[in-house]
Amino acid sequence: MSKIAGVIEKGWKAITKSLRDFPLETLLGVTYFAVFILERGVREALGRSDIFYLFFWFFPQYVLLFTLHKLSGKHLVFRLLYCLSWFLWIPLLLWGAESQGWSLGIAYIIALILLILGQEPLDNESYGRHILDTALSVAKGFLIGFLLMGIVTAIIASISFLFNLNLDDNWFSHPNAFIAFNIIPLLCCAFVTNDKPRDNWRRISQIVIDYILSPALVIYAVILYVYIARIIIRWELPNGGVAYIVAGFMTVGLACHLFRLLVEKRHFEWFYKAFPVVAIAPLILLWIGIFRRVGEYGLTEPRVYLICLALLLTIFTAMLARERSRNFQLMTLIMAAALILITFIPGIRAKDLERISQRDRISDPDVTSTLPTLSKDITWIIDDIDEPIELGEYTLLVPSSNYHYYEDSERAVFYKDDSRSEELLSCEIREALDSPDNDTARKLVYKNENYLAVFNAIIDTKTDPSMSFTAAGVTLFRKP
Repeated sequence: MSKIAGVIEKGWKAITKSLRDFPLETLLGVTYFAVFILERGVREALGRSDIFYLFFWFFPQYVLLFTLHKLSGKHLVFRLLYCLSWFLWIPLLLWGAESQGWSLGIAYIIALILLILGQEPLDNESYGRHILDTALSVAKGFLIGFLLMGIVTAIIASISFLFNLNLDDNWFSHPNAFIAFNIIPLLCCAFVTNDKPRDNWRRISQIVIDYILSPALVIYAVILYVYIARIIIRWELPNGGVAYIVAGFMTVGLACHLFRLLVEKRHFEWFYKAFPVVAIAPLILLWIGIFRRVGEYGLTEPRVYLICLALLLTIFTAMLARERSRNFQLMTLIMAAALILITFIPGIRAKDLERISQRDRISDPDVTSTLPTLSKDITWIIDDIDEPIELGEYTLLVPSSNYHYYEDSERAVFYKDDSRSEELLSCEIREALDSPDNDTARKLVYKNENYLAVFNAIIDTKTDPSMSFTAAGVTLFRKP
């Protein structure tokens, strides 16, 4: 009993210490957990069905709060920002927090960058070790948290089974949500803050960097140079998609350039010393691919991020060429700043640049003359085009996930919510399937003044009266 009491006492001390060390982080986790429990009531009170998307923003906000907390001891400004950043969940809740693909994804990347950035200037080898130490500390927190989730779920399931209880899903979801919003983040914070630096990365770095990734990079470089020689001999432009391939090669190359410093026996040091020179031709290929893609199809949100990545890779490669500027921590900081600028600053956001570019393309008669017309309510689109299909004014639409989808034997209908009180768009699918043109159809598009729906696949099942048709890959777009 004394040993059990000792374990409980140590656990309680660890919990109270975490509460003292991370007060606003704890409060944020409790707040999200409370919203999770009261989701249905909050949804009805605000009259919206998109409350669930708030939870997707928990990780970025929590990391921002934790980062500012670590910096709060350095200056009063950081302490004030630490307090203010806790309130970010309120506008997300009141004005909507959609799972906006690129914005949310970039927010997660920025959060990861903030997590590994470090508080003090570090040399490259120390910075590489710091990144791996942080990754291990976070992994430990998630491992313990997932183990705890499994134990809690098993206990509740066992009680339900043994005593023949008909427990609803809340008995499982609420405890696991508490662990996800409170226990796991606090464990990660404690491990990242208190774990001592480890020196057990050299062996795994030797295997991964020196025996796997480095040879692969050399092979990849040879392939790229052979491709460059081929297009020079044939005197042709590179395929626009090669930009993504080169971007991946350069990104992995820069990462390996840093983590190779943790390797004792560096068999490919000759390659990394020559990397700034080796990278010149692939970088040129990258920019040619980008210019070709943008010149033919204009800017889209993914292409804006690709251009940003290409610019960063070019700057970082130039920084590698000089010993004095070879600072990977500074590179990480520059990357975070660039992503923040093109994701969250109005006017230069990727979404805004896409809107401006596509608006200019729509006003260009050379472009609009080649666009398919959408003069009718129903338009068939052939599915053998690699590029995004131009849809006139509808290139300015953004995906919407806040709707209730309904099918009957004749049509598909998009409603505002599951009450079906407000119809957004009605699509007469059966009428389209009976059209004589459906033998060449691959995608079906419907539109009205505010919404456009794309059905990637329609399976005609009119032989089955209960179904009539089956739709797959349905996307609803709305005007921004």
